Amino acid sequence: MGDIISIGDSLMITIFSMVVVFVVLIAISYLIDILRVTTNGKKNKEEIKKANVVEEKSVEKKEDISNKENVDDEELVAVISAAVAASLGVNIPEINIKAIKRISTTSSLWSEEGRREQILERL
Repeated sequence: MGDIISIGDSLMITIFSMVVVFVVLIAISYLIDILRVTTNGKKNKEEIKKANVVEEKSVEKKEDISNKENVDDEELVAVISAAVAASLGVNIPEINIKAIKRISTTSSLWSEEGRREQILERL
């Protein structure tokens, strides 16, 4: 019915098939890159630049916030008391705030950064 295939022939067929698969995968990769560049090349570069600027500003804001935290405690108490008074519908002197404690975040830094990225993408 058919010829007998030796081990050498089967190895040659295997290697040739693997080379063909990798060449096709590389060609698909280049086609995807070309498609990405042609559809939104300039927009993507502008978005990356904007994201870098936003990240730099957020780093600067974090440094400013850490410096101002000690100074803004009285203002924070005033804002919190005004918010509580507004939500309860009473005057500010009727509210007695004994202590304000910051609650540490229970989420990881990775999840917080993911939320920031999602918010920035929607803007």
